[in-house]
Amino acid sequence: MPRLLMLYNRPRAERLADAEAGRCPDELLYGLRALRRRGWEIDLTDDGFADYPGGRWLKALDDLLSRGGRRTGFHLKQAWRLRDRLRAADVVFATADSSGLPVLLLKELGLETTPVVYASIGLAESFADERGPIFTLYRRLLRHADRVLAYALSEVDALSRMFALRPERLRFVSFGVETEFFAREAVKLSPRPLSFGFDHRRDWPTLFAAVAGLDEIVEVVANPDVLRGLAIPRNVALPPPEPIDQLRDRLAAAPFVILPVRQNLYTGATISLLQAMAAGKAVIVSRTRAIDDGYGLRDGENCLLVPPGDVPALARAISTLMDDAGLCDRLGRAAAAHVRAHYDIEHYADAIDAALREVRR
Repeated sequence: MPRLLMLYNRPRAERLADAEAGRCPDELLYGLRALRRRGWEIDLTDDGFADYPGGRWLKALDDLLSRGGRRTGFHLKQAWRLRDRLRAADVVFATADSSGLPVLLLKELGLETTPVVYASIGLAESFADERGPIFTLYRRLLRHADRVLAYALSEVDALSRMFALRPERLRFVSFGVETEFFAREAVKLSPRPLSFGFDHRRDWPTLFAAVAGLDEIVEVVANPDVLRGLAIPRNVALPPPEPIDQLRDRLAAAPFVILPVRQNLYTGATISLLQAMAAGKAVIVSRTRAIDDGYGLRDGENCLLVPPGDVPALARAISTLMDDAGLCDRLGRAAAAHVRAHYDIEHYADAIDAALREVRR
């Protein structure tokens, strides 16, 4: 059985335990359980995040490189701690730039030889208007990735152009979600329109401007730090952040979902979008470059698409769904069927599995 070391940008052991207990979908583990079903022996450890002698100095270097890389993240402390596990693996799946770049640095230094499948989430956008020594370093390191994956066609194009990656090493992979986790009956919660998400590409000011003055209460589940300092309308309710299984209940109760996103070329809101569609919800989402192509979205057929940052367009879309329960139902059923057919976690795992087997030693 081939051995796969999965690297994450933050601890994941607790999340795996939740997934095995049915409290967390597999996409938050980047398909770990689905890959296990495909015959991989998975090595997952949080040891790279623990304190150890010398780790403090590596963390200081991490922070320096991260700041120079516009806070892309650089977990050299993690990679150095896991050197023996890297060597023991048949292939490494680095699920984020911050966990993958340090492993590529070890390969650059001749300290590791294990094949690496590297998933990029925002690296190209971080350097969209910047060059310099960190960019030059990262460009050099990416040559050591056996495959570079991106979850948006726009990011594939940007990575190819900026980092001079060879076409055979660079690949678009559409994300997937555990559809069965979200396919459940509505629960007894207030049936309010819902917006949720924790990535920094969410456009909360546009949402708040669009819903201000409406009689309907809209629920927003987000990181309170991101909302600090914003003028929040009185009809916006702010439940505290909650575990994904509880958020799933809130999602099941919502008549529709609103996902306003700033323009971006990678994956802002993609996971939330697919989760909401899997739950059978009509979704209003900003038509960003990240989702404009590659996910089969059709305005008025399986979702409602609005221009990023367009307050009047977003307000009109919200009013349309508030006034038309039949449209909500039609869009929600089409959304669920679309995600089940094309963007289930099994489809995602098939693509990752193929990339891993192409490069395994």
